[in-house]
Amino acid sequence: MKRIIYLISFICVAVGLYYYVNQIALQSNKVLRVWVNESDYEVLNALTPAFEEEHDVEIELSIISSDKVISTLPLYQNSKECPDIITVSHTLISELVAMGAISPLNDIFDSFNILPTVKSAFKVKGDYYGVPYNAQTDILFYNKDVFKNGIGSFSQLLGTDASLAIDYQSIYHINPFITGFGGYTIGVDNFGDTNFYDIGLNKDDSIRGLAAMFYLLDKSLIYQNEFDVYEAFINKSADLLIAPASLIPSLKEVYQNLGYQAIPNFIDDVLPYTYTKIDTYQITSYGKNKEMAIEYLKYLLTEDAAKLRYEVTGAIAPVDYENIISQDEYYSVVKKQLHRSIPLPNQIEFSYIYTPFQKAAQQMLRVPYQIKTIMDETTECINQELEKVIH
Repeated sequence: MKRIIYLISFICVAVGLYYYVNQIALQSNKVLRVWVNESDYEVLNALTPAFEEEHDVEIELSIISSDKVISTLPLYQNSKECPDIITVSHTLISELVAMGAISPLNDIFDSFNILPTVKSAFKVKGDYYGVPYNAQTDILFYNKDVFKNGIGSFSQLLGTDASLAIDYQSIYHINPFITGFGGYTIGVDNFGDTNFYDIGLNKDDSIRGLAAMFYLLDKSLIYQNEFDVYEAFINKSADLLIAPASLIPSLKEVYQNLGYQAIPNFIDDVLPYTYTKIDTYQITSYGKNKEMAIEYLKYLLTEDAAKLRYEVTGAIAPVDYENIISQDEYYSVVKKQLHRSIPLPNQIEFSYIYTPFQKAAQQMLRVPYQIKTIMDETTECINQELEKVIH
């Protein structure tokens, strides 16, 4: 009987020791938790095995969209499942810094060779945060039946019947007209300097740019939403369209004579700027494996990784790679446009400016000869909104 009791006790102790040792082994394994957008999940899923084998680490990928990160991340702050890396739009960086949720990457930032025009999007209070893997910007679409080889400058359209479709309610899409005449919007001038409290919409050069835009718009087309703009181009009610480059695949399916190019000059020697929205990887301040997370980001920004990402999703980072990743037309057009793009302002500042501008834009289309008066009123409205934020 005693032997049986000893045997049972021995088995229990052995099982307990095995479980304990196994738990220690599991805890000692390096695990890197990564939140990623659905569109990039396939890419990281393909790239991860090679990194795991080389660095003896397990990568746990979870699909958490950029717009969910701000509300979801605090719930994981003290959790063992807290992510080491998150995926967010660059417009959220300031908010994440204010939350104390992300870590600066000053030591490695310059090694990624990011385009000079977009570096400011990653800098908050002297520190750089995150790295880019995809940038979205506007280009010019055109009807090849009307413009066989595209257009070299918008000045060649003066005196013609050519018409343009554009989301006139969005500063994002109107910006190239304003900057293309030497003006600026939302405090970003042609030298890339940023001051969110200097609006710039009532500058004479900005007014000339808006006037040129109104000349090209078909006044009979009153757009209620962004889809109406694209539909006008698809139905050939307009010959030209300024819209995000990401529309190329879907437009190709429904538009047989589709041409596209970087947005051309408006006047001599002045390149028009467009706004860029940049998808970034950020290292959280809550994670436990910062050094490994940095190595993983370096791996994701290599040329081989960027080439695979482009093949799978068409994503193009605002990074100058030593070798050209693709020779096709889409890559060349978007890459050229990225060299003249500036980042969207932080989401918080932009929201206060966009709303009054959208209301004014609807009025401007109906009464184009009152542009200067309306823009002055808009600027005053924006200033009032910003005063509320400041005070």
